[in-house]
Amino acid sequence: MFAWIKQRKNHRRVAEDLYGRIVAQARTPEFYDKLGIEDSLEGRYEMVVAHLVLVIERLRADGDMHRELARTLVERFVTDMDDSMRELGIGDTGVPKKVKRAAAGLVERTARYREALAAGPAAIAQAIRTNIEDSEDQDACGSARDTDHIFAAYLSASAKSLAGLSLEDMLSEKPLFAPLEVALRSQH
Repeated sequence: MFAWIKQRKNHRRVAEDLYGRIVAQARTPEFYDKLGIEDSLEGRYEMVVAHLVLVIERLRADGDMHRELARTLVERFVTDMDDSMRELGIGDTGVPKKVKRAAAGLVERTARYREALAAGPAAIAQAIRTNIEDSEDQDACGSARDTDHIFAAYLSASAKSLAGLSLEDMLSEKPLFAPLEVALRSQH
């Protein structure tokens, strides 16, 4: 029994570290400045979810070996959503409904990104459009489709980067995600 408690505590510590790195990457200013992702609660949510999905999918690729860690990482995301909504002053009665919606969005986006990552860059770009931008924003921005493809290239490269990392590598100081600059340069 004590071994299970110790393992659970270790998973929480590891998930906390991974989640911190995911959030830090999702807050990279270039996503908002150069790709035109809306710097709003919704835009930041989408960035966190996209990066979280990549890490969850990497852990999932190891089968049962890291299933518990992936579950703990999702729990950390849900806790973060709850904390964030309370900090924003959302009333106690509204928080559970919004957290449930955020968690459901993660499940939906995980399925959508999983399918898109397997299908290739065009499918990833479509998943991004579906998740991040509505059709009015695409028309208003003009270059939204170009940025979808840049972000799709970034997500694809990041998935490949993560696939090449062991769990030990993921927990080290090695970068989890591909450099955004590579995707930006490849489109010019």
